[in-house]
Amino acid sequence: MSTTAPPLVETRDLAVNYGGRCALRPTNLVFGQSESVAIVGRNGSGKSSLLRALCGQEPGASGEVILHAERCHHRRTGVEIAYVAQRVQARWDLPFMVAEVVLAGRPRRARWRRVDQSDRNAVEAALETVGLAGFGGRSVRELSGGQAQRVLLARALVQEPDVMVMDEPLTGLDMESAEAVTSLIGRFVAEGRLVCCAIHEIAIARAAFGRTVALIDGAVAADGPTADVLDAEGVERVFIGHMDR
Repeated sequence: MSTTAPPLVETRDLAVNYGGRCALRPTNLVFGQSESVAIVGRNGSGKSSLLRALCGQEPGASGEVILHAERCHHRRTGVEIAYVAQRVQARWDLPFMVAEVVLAGRPRRARWRRVDQSDRNAVEAALETVGLAGFGGRSVRELSGGQAQRVLLARALVQEPDVMVMDEPLTGLDMESAEAVTSLIGRFVAEGRLVCCAIHEIAIARAAFGRTVALIDGAVAADGPTADVLDAEGVERVFIGHMDR
């Protein structure tokens, strides 16, 4: 964690259980501003469970997620977390326009407030930011995989979050789309925000993320600078070995 930025998010004994199966063992982590954090591990190691629990989207979670509201931008009363799920979890066969999908991410602090020009402007700005200016009127059925992933990012950006939690956003993307996504992550962090991203691409994790949390069998096996966690020995341990019991 950065030594100069105050913490935004803490987990205290955060765990996830599905019936009798433990997907995430009690976990204690601290995340701060201007951090890019890669969450790595083999399939089934607990990455998605951790991210969903961070966002309050995991019904099997226990423990606590502490959000430091007093540290956020003065215009808010709390830490705003945006969750970008895996692209394959979204329904791209439904008859929605790109702008409608992005607009769905816009926060509604009053249920009765109608969509206004500020919302439309935010959608246009987010689409331009992700390189999809002019795509608002297109059907989501027409999108490529890379374009669909960027629509999900735009949907998160219009939430104006302090924290972006992303579940394998680079899976299945070509090099150009992957570079566009990592560039957006870099810009987000440069603005003083926090990104936590589950990722399989080790080379990208080393290049684009300053910190890495490695999970093995549902437990944190390592947490520190990416260069240290993902050295040759670390990669072998995380992706081949198991947690010592």
